[in-house]
Amino acid sequence: MKAPFAFPKKAFVGRMLPKNRIYEHASPTKVLKELFVREVDRITWSYKLSPETVNLPAGDRVKEFQVFTVSLKTDLLKKEILQAIDKAIPSPIIYEITFRDRMRYAASFKRPSESDRSGWVVSGCFESEWMNQNVPKVPLPVLLDLESLYHYLLRGIIGLKERPDENIEELVQRAERIAVLEREANLMALGLERERQFNRKVEINSKLKTLRSRIEELRQ
Repeated sequence: MKAPFAFPKKAFVGRMLPKNRIYEHASPTKVLKELFVREVDRITWSYKLSPETVNLPAGDRVKEFQVFTVSLKTDLLKKEILQAIDKAIPSPIIYEITFRDRMRYAASFKRPSESDRSGWVVSGCFESEWMNQNVPKVPLPVLLDLESLYHYLLRGIIGLKERPDENIEELVQRAERIAVLEREANLMALGLERERQFNRKVEINSKLKTLRSRIEELRQ
């Protein structure tokens, strides 16, 4: 993503979302509440994208989705905060994360649970790169329905090269696997720096190269 999207004026909501409402439905720990206070300035329900507001029909699993703007006090945001909001709001959400003149998009893949009609299955959280929010916004693409639009935005946030015939669930699983392996690689690289025994350094370095090669394969 190179620039923010111009969401339809008809979809504009512009309503503040009190943190207490999130707390009521997400049952956050004391540590998570402290994160909200330390990192989040305000949360705004910016847009509601539905058949009535964007002139697109509902999809099979995505009837509508929301755009929330999370204004930060710093340029750091723990993903646990967005996961708490997703837990509290029974709808797919695209986040606009803003700090000063910069912004980025974030989202988890969120779908209705097949075993619990009132529940949702939520993936890990993905983030786009930071961008200048003062540049001209780009229009939304013309797609068949709201589900296709939601998946389009989610693919852009994930930012991986798409594979032929790869559906959104497969893409999300690949992205989550990459995230797990990258965390493992970072820990391994840290261990390599601290290791003093030559033989162990050679062994760790070999494993790290294999791990990074696997990550690169998953990115293709």
